[in-house]
Amino acid sequence: MKLLRQNVETNAENGARVEKLIWGSKSALKSLGLTNHPDLVMASDVVYGNDPAKWTNLVQTMRDLSGRNTLLLIANVQRYPLHHPLAETKFYTEATATYFDRTEIPVNSLHPDFQRTGAGNCVIHVFRPRAGDAKRKSSGNAEEKKAKKEKKEKKEKKEKKEKKEKKEKRK
Repeated sequence: MKLLRQNVETNAENGARVEKLIWGSKSALKSLGLTNHPDLVMASDVVYGNDPAKWTNLVQTMRDLSGRNTLLLIANVQRYPLHHPLAETKFYTEATATYFDRTEIPVNSLHPDFQRTGAGNCVIHVFRPRAGDAKRKSSGNAEEKKAKKEKKEKKEKKEKKEKKEKKEKRK
């Protein structure tokens, strides 16, 4: 964490920060000091092997951090061939499939030093929350909730005014 913080301080814009997050912990947003879902979540080398118990916690944390417009990027070193019993592939293709749409950045889009295939190559997975995820529908961020409430109040006020005008016309 210390090295990552130094890297962010040296290379990132003001406002960027590094925080530790335990997968599956309650209230991921709150534990990171966030009130809204972030636009971007980046992670690197967070999936090892094929332990579905650990994947459940990671997927839950990904869901907790994701709003409708959140983009998640997870970079991973492919340690095993695709169909090897220990390959992480199932996490990316199966464990996340219910809640996220996924694509991979083409290998030819990476820096030339990382344009290789097979074991040892870098794979960058891009996730977007699925529109049908019920959790996403019900857990809009604070700004979205406020905007919906204001819109509803405005509509009710307009309807009340129209009703009053109709009543006055009848007289």
